Parts: sequence; structure tokens; C-alpha cells
Amino acid sequence: MTESNPDVVIIGGGVAGASLGIVLARAGLSVTLVERETTFRDRVRGDSMFSWGAAIAQELGIHDLLAAGGARPLPVWQIYDGGMPSEAYVWGKDIPTPDVVWGVYLPQLQETLLDAARADGVAVLRPARAVAVVPGNPPSVTIEQHGECQVLAPRLVVGADGRESGLRKAIGATTTHAPTHHKLGGCLVTGIDLDADTGHMGRIEGGKVMVFHHAGESARLYLICSPEVADTLRPGGFEAYLAHCAQAFPTGSISNAAPLGPVAFYPGIDVYPDRISGEGVVLIGDAAGANDPALGSGTGLALIDVKELSELLLERDDWQAATEEFALRRPTWYEPMRAFGEWMGALDTDTGPAADAARDLASRASEADRWRNGYGAFFAFGPRGLPVNDEVRDHYLGLDLPESA
Repeated sequence: MTESNPDVVIIGGGVAGASLGIVLARAGLSVTLVERETTFRDRVRGDSMFSWGAAIAQELGIHDLLAAGGARPLPVWQIYDGGMPSEAYVWGKDIPTPDVVWGVYLPQLQETLLDAARADGVAVLRPARAVAVVPGNPPSVTIEQHGECQVLAPRLVVGADGRESGLRKAIGATTTHAPTHHKLGGCLVTGIDLDADTGHMGRIEGGKVMVFHHAGESARLYLICSPEVADTLRPGGFEAYLAHCAQAFPTGSISNAAPLGPVAFYPGIDVYPDRISGEGVVLIGDAAGANDPALGSGTGLALIDVKELSELLLERDDWQAATEEFALRRPTWYEPMRAFGEWMGALDTDTGPAADAARDLASRASEADRWRNGYGAFFAFGPRGLPVNDEVRDHYLGLDLPESA
């Protein structure tokens, strides 16, 4: 256990927590990081980092850790309709930097980031847990490790403890779980006969299927579908899941896939608190508000938080004002993600004549205005600063086209 009070205690050693620790330690601050898991578990999500997240990783000085952490660059995004290849989107067409989408095996990347944090001077307590956090000036954190407890009084406590953050309670926050409209299924697999250096997305009735290869032989096979479809597939295990996903791609291209882990389904929802800061305490990453995992943008969201919070802390002597400013700014990138997820969920998984008409209208809106207030390039450039209102939604969905009136 550490013996002196650090500048910052970070609770949670995932992408958000470890990355923040790296940035702050490199800037000369003393950081203690508390991680409860001995080994990071595969939670069957978090397998993509889109180009805007990779660009932020570059700005934070951790981009080299992507490849070191088992991630694979995927410069082309191949789309399939009716099981056959259609559009192939090259990320470099729109992005004036080398950034592309990355296939990420999250547990390996988390371990790599945490090792880097330790190498940069972060005091990593693992396995350990924060059993009590009391906001204040300074705040206090009671940490339990190997049956012993220690109380630290840092300048700041940062909660990076996930979508069901326990630290929310310490600052008096309440948590909202958005209604479930669709679900995200996933399975770690090997043996997929699709180009490993390309991201793959196939549209099927009532959903879409995606493949993200990692640096090794593994890939994640994702399915976005309705809760009813998920309930139908679950009893059949991997065989039923694979057969359903196979509709999205050319015959035989995934038929030899073998599971490396279980098939799991998660609600495609946002989970967020009504506040993210208290006296001497602030939340980041999923703890500050987790986005619908069907968008595949959670790692990018974590890195925006790290960049914005670290810059405020390093620029200002008054850290309470810095964390309050961070809390004011975060909706400018989180609320666009929430809105976009709601729009896309309906377009991806609703079925029937009305849903088909809505997709056709959105397609015509894209042809009329590819940019559409920035949401047309969301996966390339990210959510920061995008407007959120009814006019923007209507424009993205094509509801303002003359023929839709």
C-alpha cells in the first residue's frame, strides 16, 4: 500500500482510468490507481475504436499502445447488402490524418494501458477496492487490499469504475437506464474467412452484423437485433447465433467460425447519472455516462473524457472549478452520442413497411446532404460539438425533405 497522499486517486483501471493515469503521471502528478480485478474479463463488447478515438489517442500520447495492446488497424469498412459486398468505405477518403477504425480486444488493451501507467510511475493497487469515498476538501478514500485498509486524502478522486459505477452514490447521483429498444450480441471467434485487415458490416432483416478482427487470430462477431430476436437465438447457443449472422455475408465466409467464448447479449442502452462531480470527486468514462454499445464508441468516449479532464486539471490550480467545468462540458459530446444511438437503433432494427419507408427516407437524406450537421460523418469525426435538437434529428432522418411532408 502507498504511504503518502497522492495528488489523484483513480478508481478503476480500464481504458479511461489507466489512460488518465498515464497522462497525469507524465505531467508530473502523483497518481494512485485502484483496480479490483486481478485479470480483466472479456465483457463481449468494446471491440472497436473509430478514427476519431484513434486521433485522440495520438493527442494523448498513447496511440502506440493500440498495436502493442493487440489492436488491428482496419483502413477499409466493407458493407454488405443481401449477403453480397456493396459499398467499401476507405477511412482515408474523408480523414486528413492516418487514423482509421481499429479492431480492439479490450482485455488485452486494458492490460497494456495499465502496464504503461505503472511504467510511467502510477502506483497501481491490484487487486484492491475502494470501500468508501467521502467527498470533501480534501476528499478521502478508504482502500482495501489483501485484507488491510488504508485511508488516502488526495486532491482529487476520479471515478472510472464503469457503467454501474459505485462512486455515483458517493456524490449523491442517481442513475438512469434508458428503455431497451434493441440488443447487442457478441461472440469472440476464430476461423472467419473475411479479410482480416478490413472491418465488415452486413445489413439483414431486423438488424446488422459486424466483424472486427484483432491483431491475432481472433475476431468479434457482433449482431444488433431486436430483443425478440435475441430471445429466440439465445437457447440455440453459438450454432443458432452463427447461422443468423451468416445471412449478412457471402455464402461460406463465416461458416467455419468457431467460438472462443460465450455468446452474450446486452441491452443497447445508455446508462447515465444525473450528476458527475462533487466536492473533490469527478466521474469519467462509462461511470460518467455509458453510451449504447451498439454504436461501438465507448473507447472513444473514454478518451475524450481523459483529454478534456486532464487538460483542465493541468491548466488550472483550482481543481474544483476544473471538475465543475468538465461536468458542464461533457454533455456537448455525450448528448450527441445518446441522440445518434436512438436514431440509429430504430433504423437498424425496426421491421415492417413503416420501418422500410423510414430507412428509405434516411437514405435519400444522406444523398441530399452527406454531412447532415456532422452526424453523417459521426464515425469518422466523432460527437464533439454536434447540435442536438428536433430540427437536426429531422434533417438526419429526412423528415424535412419536401416529399416527406
